[in-house]
Amino acid sequence: MLLRVQELAARQEPLHVSGALDLTELFRDNPEFKPLKPVEFDLTAQASEDRILVTGQLACEVRMQCSRCLELFDETMNVPFEEHFRVVNDEEATVSEDDEAVPVTEERIDLMPYVAEEFVVQLPFAPLCKEDCKGLCPECGNNLNEQSCGCNTEKIDPRMAALQDWFKSQEE
Repeated sequence: MLLRVQELAARQEPLHVSGALDLTELFRDNPEFKPLKPVEFDLTAQASEDRILVTGQLACEVRMQCSRCLELFDETMNVPFEEHFRVVNDEEATVSEDDEAVPVTEERIDLMPYVAEEFVVQLPFAPLCKEDCKGLCPECGNNLNEQSCGCNTEKIDPRMAALQDWFKSQEE
């Protein structure tokens, strides 16, 4: 998926680009995320003076592992995409921290790495199968979404453990 910079600037109208990007190789060794289909993209590129703005949507069905109960679940990810490019000559190709635009010195811009990066960055840090996921019992490891285990989950601060039996001796 290449954008030709000079063609886009000469068009004076937006260019619509859509297609699919297969990211299975990128997630090959990742047990937490597995794309079930290629990432579908629907993008629009617009040139103005020395800038190019690419906006659109990315969508993909992803199998994820819940961070609480470790169960696998499928979710469709819809990710907004926006990237700014700045056309420069070779001397101006340094990246400025103030400028959010990516400097471009070539005649073509390959959008694939930017699409892949945005999709990966937007994946959830701690995916949940559902908002009220109860997770696993810290004592026995049972999935608390499926059944309760009856383990004692009372937490006692170890600094106060000596005081735990204080009132028991007074009741007797």
